[in-house]
Amino acid sequence: MQEIDYKGVNTVLRTYELQLLTEADYDRMLKAHSLKDALDVLKGTGYEFDEKEVLTNKNFEGFLMGHLAEIYHEFFTATPAEEIVELFALRYTYHNLKVLLKQRFSGEELEHLLIPIGKYSLASLKKLVETGEGSEEHPVLVEGVQHALHDFEEEQRIEAATIYMDTYYFKHLRSISDEIQHPSITKMVDGMIDLYNLSTMVRSLKQNKPRAFLHTVLSSSGSVAKRDLIEESINGASAVMRKHYFSKPYGEKLLNLVSDKTDEVDTQKLDSLVDEYTYELVAEGLYQPFGPVPLLGYLFAKEKEVTNIRLILIGKDNQIDEAILRERMRPVYGS
Repeated sequence: MQEIDYKGVNTVLRTYELQLLTEADYDRMLKAHSLKDALDVLKGTGYEFDEKEVLTNKNFEGFLMGHLAEIYHEFFTATPAEEIVELFALRYTYHNLKVLLKQRFSGEELEHLLIPIGKYSLASLKKLVETGEGSEEHPVLVEGVQHALHDFEEEQRIEAATIYMDTYYFKHLRSISDEIQHPSITKMVDGMIDLYNLSTMVRSLKQNKPRAFLHTVLSSSGSVAKRDLIEESINGASAVMRKHYFSKPYGEKLLNLVSDKTDEVDTQKLDSLVDEYTYELVAEGLYQPFGPVPLLGYLFAKEKEVTNIRLILIGKDNQIDEAILRERMRPVYGS
């Protein structure tokens, strides 16, 4: 796939980028005196909803994810390589698999938690979980489901759904990155997996989890070997960061996450660093005329837009102070 093959998609993107909410739009929503006033700001922005119905049932997730699903569906169809879109849509696929596996293992009805975003239909994912076999799905995805099913048969562990879907999500992400062979995308996937491993390890150490647990939950698909992380973990999370992470492109940002007094790592800031680093990489291509990176930049900005809208609407419904909402908001990307 050549960079110029994205010329048509990127031309359409310029129009879509103009429709992203601006700082002024968010400011109006944040200053709104009620949920109704905040919803009024959204009218005419591309988000379709029945205001009376939303005010009654407070189902913000319904119209927000419906809007996002339409965006993903359009670009899955329009892009010359759907793997580019799948880089961000893949997490919904693995979320849905996790839900379906938990539903099978527990016997609970969980289908209301499914999200209609991803390359594969919900019907095909249901069939995969029911039978353990898939002919259309990616081999990595099928393998992950099969391992989760086998683990549950042997150990009766409901958490197998989470453990296997989390680790295979990153394995699948790495597979896509290797196939695309784009330097910015490789860096992005490296950062996503490495920082996930770091965050998981920090939390596990705080909970005094055994080394065997780290072997189970850490991904083997990052640029830092899982074995090296586990071996160094005996010296604490900050030691792991100093030895394996400070030399990374985002290494300087990690310096601010370690307390000088306690040597503890701020996990909340660590998690937000994934977004910050991802955007830095995709922002490099936002104004490039060709290539896949502008599409990733738009999808990333749209994801964060939905996150911010959800936060504000829930906040207005619960009468949360404007200052608190502003503090919790994600940066406004793409404006």
